[in-house]
Amino acid sequence: MLSNGMIIQRDVSFPVWSGEKVSVTFLGKNYNTQNKDGKWLVMLDPVQAGGPFSMSITGEKSCFIIEDIYAGDVWLCAGQSNMELQMERLRDDYEEEWYLKTYPLIRQFKAPQESDFSCPRDEFTGGVWVTASAQTLHEFSGTAWFFAKKMYERFQVPIGLVNTAWGGTPVETWMSEEALSGYPEKKATGKQYSNAAFRETVCKKSEETVNAWYDELNSNDTGLAQEWQKKENSQWSGAQTVSLPGDFCEAGLKNFCGSVWLYREFEADGEFVKSEVKLWLGTIVDSDTVYINGVEVGNTGYRYPPRKYTVPAGLLNNGKNSIVIRVICNNGEGGVTKDKPFRIFSGLGSIELAGNWQYRIGVRTRRCPESFFIQRQPIGNYNAMIAPVLKYPLKGVIWYQGESNDPAPHEYSDLFKLMIKDWRKNNGNEELPFLFVQLPVFGKPSDNDETSSWAILREAQKEALSLPVTGMAAALDLGEWNDLHPSNKKGVGERLFTAAEKTLFKTQNTSPGPALRSCVKRKDKLFLHFDNCGSGLLSRYSGTESGGAAVPHVSVMDNGKLVRLPAIIEGTDTVSIDISSLKNPQKVLYAWADNPWDRQLFNSEGLPALPFRINI
Repeated sequence: MLSNGMIIQRDVSFPVWSGEKVSVTFLGKNYNTQNKDGKWLVMLDPVQAGGPFSMSITGEKSCFIIEDIYAGDVWLCAGQSNMELQMERLRDDYEEEWYLKTYPLIRQFKAPQESDFSCPRDEFTGGVWVTASAQTLHEFSGTAWFFAKKMYERFQVPIGLVNTAWGGTPVETWMSEEALSGYPEKKATGKQYSNAAFRETVCKKSEETVNAWYDELNSNDTGLAQEWQKKENSQWSGAQTVSLPGDFCEAGLKNFCGSVWLYREFEADGEFVKSEVKLWLGTIVDSDTVYINGVEVGNTGYRYPPRKYTVPAGLLNNGKNSIVIRVICNNGEGGVTKDKPFRIFSGLGSIELAGNWQYRIGVRTRRCPESFFIQRQPIGNYNAMIAPVLKYPLKGVIWYQGESNDPAPHEYSDLFKLMIKDWRKNNGNEELPFLFVQLPVFGKPSDNDETSSWAILREAQKEALSLPVTGMAAALDLGEWNDLHPSNKKGVGERLFTAAEKTLFKTQNTSPGPALRSCVKRKDKLFLHFDNCGSGLLSRYSGTESGGAAVPHVSVMDNGKLVRLPAIIEGTDTVSIDISSLKNPQKVLYAWADNPWDRQLFNSEGLPALPFRINI
């Protein structure tokens, strides 16, 4: 982090650590190091926002100068893939971001993605500060960019983003050994990988096992051997049909593992075939290779990225064309995701590809062995990617994570709060501002279900607001039922900013959204009272396929069964529920599912009501 282009936290003393005795010259003042815990430390005087500055560091045998330094606000941007997800992936949704007249002074430091199970590191092994521009924006975290942009617009000070996010990582990977002291099994799991030989053996064995599965699949795939991608339609006569987009199980391929070859023809002509065109296929489970007229135009190795391929000019024929998709199904859940763009298009026209496709099975095989990911083991990411940041003063933390704790959601409330407290302790700031995203919807819409893991995770995240100087961006309505990585990162970033305004700068707003304050029973009615309503509660159509409704609904537990009932808005902060039809009402649930049908309640500022469950 201590390198050219860095942004340091304004208005506080800034530390310069060294492995040897050095002198530092900064803003015309000379500083000498002092020994602290066996290391050499210089504390620079606080600096107001501004720059550029330079810093000279002189040791016994060397001297170097750090250029282009600015003082501003530095934010640690952490979590998993929805924080990591880059602007490049969002280019089609936010193309205007690449055409700004002037770019705010925002810089990102992307930490190397590494794990260390031995001890907390003092420094990163690499990384550079990158200034936002049309040429570099694609590298930035989407969530962090939109958050930082609002921060800059409001305060007009340089913003530094230290991006340590890593996809697929549970919260315990971002916790120190000390923070996990109450979880000895997790601690022991992480510490065993401090043995380099053991770690290498486990990783190598997993890699070899998975590679062997792919080698076996490819060597036995009839489609590869016979080059099905080059065959004309006559060679596909007699093939079975499948409706796409859709799950392969709907075509009789339930629990199928292996390769499926998909074939379809389409007509194109005129100027359309002479130009470069785009091919969008949504997302595909699990991996795919796509051919147009026998020529490969793209491939993706895992299920989550959107399939957005380019068909070069001259490849399309005037008239009949063929598209072949080879899909590898790893674990019996193959298919093409519904409700995603599925077409070939350009500015000259669009050809929809939805409908019946022919398919042939290249090879059937066993389920792919589960891959081992070292970054998913406890402690390692904290030591390598968080500890080096916490040595420096920060304005705060923004955090987007939780999806990978789906298998054990009941642990999350305690783990998350332990992590926040530990980071603050190791940063030397017990009130380090910590802003986080509450999980959006995901999965097929459903009724309320008290066992929902994502609902339990959202509750755990909300409980972290009991810690001081915390804020939450409620994102329930910003998700997509069919995408673990929803594209509305602008909404997420701006809600994090709204949380920051309220938490750090004491701005009066209704973040994070309507939160249940109390539940009162009067005769045959329940009255639910909310905070953060603004000028009033309102109902908004949830839009979750055909099950969406315009009137808010809750589920009330009655003798062990959930009964769906309407909730009537009364006044600015209250809804009422008629329970006269129930015999023994015990509990109320709202928006309590991975992707609940009923989530229609909002406040006047457009923020969604927080999911809740409460005993009557």
